[in-house]
Amino acid sequence: MTTPTPPSSPIGFDAFFSEITQSKEFQDLKNSGNDISSLSDLEKSLTDMQSGVEKAANMMKEYDTKFTPLPSSSSKDSGTVAPKTGNAKDEEVKSAIEVQHFTRVEGKPFGFDAVAGMDQLKEELKDSFIKPLRFKFLVEKLKREDAENPKTEEEKKKHEMTLKLYTEYEKFKISIPTGMLFYGPPGTGKTFITKKLAEELGCGFISKNMGEFGSSYLHQTTKNIADFFDGAKKAAESEPIILFLDEIDSLVSARTNNVDANKAEEVSQFLQEFNGLESAPNLIVIAATNRPDHLDSAILRSGRLDKKIYLGPPDAVARKALFQMYIERAGRPSTGLDYNELAHLTDGYVSADIEAICDEVARDASRDLLELIDEAEDGTLTDADLAGYTITMKSIKETLAETPSSLRMVDMSVYTSWLEKMK
Repeated sequence: MTTPTPPSSPIGFDAFFSEITQSKEFQDLKNSGNDISSLSDLEKSLTDMQSGVEKAANMMKEYDTKFTPLPSSSSKDSGTVAPKTGNAKDEEVKSAIEVQHFTRVEGKPFGFDAVAGMDQLKEELKDSFIKPLRFKFLVEKLKREDAENPKTEEEKKKHEMTLKLYTEYEKFKISIPTGMLFYGPPGTGKTFITKKLAEELGCGFISKNMGEFGSSYLHQTTKNIADFFDGAKKAAESEPIILFLDEIDSLVSARTNNVDANKAEEVSQFLQEFNGLESAPNLIVIAATNRPDHLDSAILRSGRLDKKIYLGPPDAVARKALFQMYIERAGRPSTGLDYNELAHLTDGYVSADIEAICDEVARDASRDLLELIDEAEDGTLTDADLAGYTITMKSIKETLAETPSSLRMVDMSVYTSWLEKMK
């Protein structure tokens, strides 16, 4: 038999109201009929007070329901790792992890095939970064498969020889950089190159703008940093991950004697998290900055961002390939384009400039087609009406005349002087 739960005792004003109205003195006064008007006034006042308290409680309950952040729900997307803690929803978003995966689409360039020019850079990355990491990830995959599933004799032999090859390679003690810094002027493709690296390696990709960690709450930025790196390391437990940290100078800027305590705490926390990445061998960190001279020297020490790669404006070969990529390979209608001349005319332009120019000329060339919608709807449109809409050298030159290089206001000596300083 279940014992009934006794009613809970009143608290606060309820207890006071109950004590007064149920007291012997109150009941005697109420039953005596003496000074009943005063008694009624007292009882009414107490009842009004009780009603007011209840209204206030209901208002506070409604406020909590509408304005108190709810706990973040776990994502069904296997590519999302929720932060381990967080006070407010917007702070949780700042430290959330989203893992992207890139798949090859037939007919579209993939990996470094999609990178125009930059042959020397691509070769350097392949030799010192991509090939060793691919080999490492392959060996780790084979070890997992051997432990989980039985193999045929032929498969066992292949795995055995691959592992022997890796053992021989390891004897040379070649260190693979798991931390790199891409630096250079804006628009030179730092984010794009990093994504193509992820495609080449076949690994997951996490991107974070370092300015997003900032918070107006005391010590919250530090907590956001810690939560984010915890999530990134957890994601790398199941697969190799490239962690791309954009605008790293916005967080890890040089500490001076005038730096405030909060900023020093944030930089210290970031460096501490970076040191802790030794426990996550599948996590490769690539940071990017437009202002390497603003970085705290501690992040550039050995064991952190070991490899530093300058991404400057594209050369003539790359500029020609960029125009071909954004017009010809994109399937945009064009007539009589001289790609060598276009490369010559855009000396000093970055890849983002060239992409914007191609987008603009395509928009201009197609604008008049929108004026033919009425004719198409009423049946008067003919094939002759559709002729002549194309991108030409004249239209590109006109757009170029109105589109100066985005580097015109950039002090390029920053990069050469910093590079000399790092030697």
